Amino acid sequence: MGVFARRLAAGLAAAAAVVAFGVAPARADGDPASDVLLVDNVFLTYSVNVSAPAKSALAQTVARLNARGFRVKVAVIADPADLGAVPSLFGKPQIYAKFLGTEISFQYTNRLLVVMPNGFGFWHKGKSIVRDKKILTGVKVKQGGDGLAYSAVSALNALSKPRKK
Repeated sequence: MGVFARRLAAGLAAAAAVVAFGVAPARADGDPASDVLLVDNVFLTYSVNVSAPAKSALAQTVARLNARGFRVKVAVIADPADLGAVPSLFGKPQIYAKFLGTEISFQYTNRLLVVMPNGFGFWHKGKSIVRDKKILTGVKVKQGGDGLAYSAVSALNALSKPRKK
């Protein structure tokens, strides 16, 4: 390889590194779920262990519903540390759901379910969520990493049932 080709390759590699590492920090806002949910449909707590079967059950439920046309993303929040720079929203699942939904709304505007140890939050940009919130009041939240993940599955199953006429 000639000197020109090596310099060109080095320059392209440097430019790629600037783009790769320059974009991520610009988007980072201190809220881990908002970053994860831009590229995935499920954010799972970093602070509490969630077993492989519980992770799989939640991921499969979300995938099944999305494939069926019931677009949804889920954030499982077990601890204030899962909220990064906004730990004050821990224990306030509805407020956090609106906060998180607004953060990702430039890319995603469909259903968003938040699960915290004390309850659920729900957001759907521009849509009434009265029915959804009423349904969620009937779903019990189980504790621990697995409990929260399985509670999300139960909530999703309840939310996605066809409406009675």
